Amino acid sequence: EGLIGIREAGIDSLEAVFVRGVRRLDKSGNYAADGAIGIVAWLRDKCRLSGGAAAERVAIGRQLEQLPQTQKAFAGGDLGYQHVAVIARAAEHVGTAAVRKEETALIKAAETMDAGQFTNHAKHVEHRIDAAGALAESNRAYERRYLHIGDAVNGLVRLDGLLDAEGGATLRTRLNALMPPSADDTRTPPQRRADAPLELCHQGGGRKDGSRPRPHPVLRCPLDPLAG
Repeated sequence: EGLIGIREAGIDSLEAVFVRGVRRLDKSGNYAADGAIGIVAWLRDKCRLSGGAAAERVAIGRQLEQLPQTQKAFAGGDLGYQHVAVIARAAEHVGTAAVRKEETALIKAAETMDAGQFTNHAKHVEHRIDAAGALAESNRAYERRYLHIGDAVNGLVRLDGLLDAEGGATLRTRLNALMPPSADDTRTPPQRRADAPLELCHQGGGRKDGSRPRPHPVLRCPLDPLAG
């Protein structure tokens, strides 16, 4: 109960006050009196924030000025900081006017979802509002894919990479099919996950019986575009 109270009555409510103050300072330009070249630089220096954290709060302040329902819910403690950040980010992506039309539904969803679930929900809303933007975003994500296999150090090789959503779903489906433990399997789940790609390589890309598990993407589409 104490931890919940700290978030609701302490941290999140203070973040709401902080964001309002940042917006006022941003509009006034008074940060220049301290020799700062911009509001983000001032926040980094005076408030000990990282560049990303400072920029996020500046962006939230600018968007909330045009999202009165979100601003009210944030100030009243009905929305936490992370949920508000998601709404502000959506407004940056598709425009404040478009998000304002969805504001009531977004706030209602935010009240019942954790931050991760709400991020996915808001992304679906963005895609529905701006299908062309969603395609461009998907293409940008695909272009960022990479896989790096390091050299052996102390007998271990580090893997690092990024996949787009479709590629990630395909890989996860194939690996999960190889991960169920047998009765005498003493490996941990991370160890089974590490062994699964190697087993794929040894099998030549398929199961021993020649069959392959297939990924199942889930596509959500309004009825009218589907009918067309």
